[in-house]
Amino acid sequence: MREYHKIETVFERSTEGDKRLQLGKFRNPTVKFLKDLPWQFTEKLDGTNTRVYWDGHKVSYGGRTDRAQMPVPLMNYLVSVFGTQEVEELFEQTFGEREVILFGEGYGPKIQNGGAYRDDVSFMLFDVLIGDNYQPREMVEKTAKMFGIDVVPIVCEGTIQDGIDFVTSHPKSTMGTAMMEGVVGRPAVELRDRCGSRVIVKIKWKDFKYFAKKEE
Repeated sequence: MREYHKIETVFERSTEGDKRLQLGKFRNPTVKFLKDLPWQFTEKLDGTNTRVYWDGHKVSYGGRTDRAQMPVPLMNYLVSVFGTQEVEELFEQTFGEREVILFGEGYGPKIQNGGAYRDDVSFMLFDVLIGDNYQPREMVEKTAKMFGIDVVPIVCEGTIQDGIDFVTSHPKSTMGTAMMEGVVGRPAVELRDRCGSRVIVKIKWKDFKYFAKKEE
């Protein structure tokens, strides 16, 4: 089962002192080139990366890596949602024998600091991979609706700077009483850089809180 790729932060980190980010010094020249074009930013949850895998015949589950140990309550939840005969038939009816991975965040009590989001364990979808292709937002939302699960909320649309401004001005999560972990940004259309890597970035509150505007 394919693992989810790493998501780089927007800027390079200083090698000296407190190792803070260096504003304006982009890690990826492609992101720099695209910075003023439309991006879509979804909330980044403080949970555990979780995979639901359809191999063309059956459903299986995994953490961020194949060696990652999944919390028992989360596994129980996944089996209750995706482990029925009806859901298996939905996978087969929709995707046939194509390999599909649903990437999401397992979150809730006793998963990182997820208890502030909600009172029970759940799974929130953020990406759908069919074959080698990540699907557009419309397909992610359609898939979430089909299986009766939540999808990460879009919290901001605009330039890279708009995404940074959103994070530095919104220290609280849009869910529960949790603090804002950050956002994940994607160009309005799926893109890859010259090395074939997916163009996607993260903007974390803890990295940018130093640059937040102080209230008068």
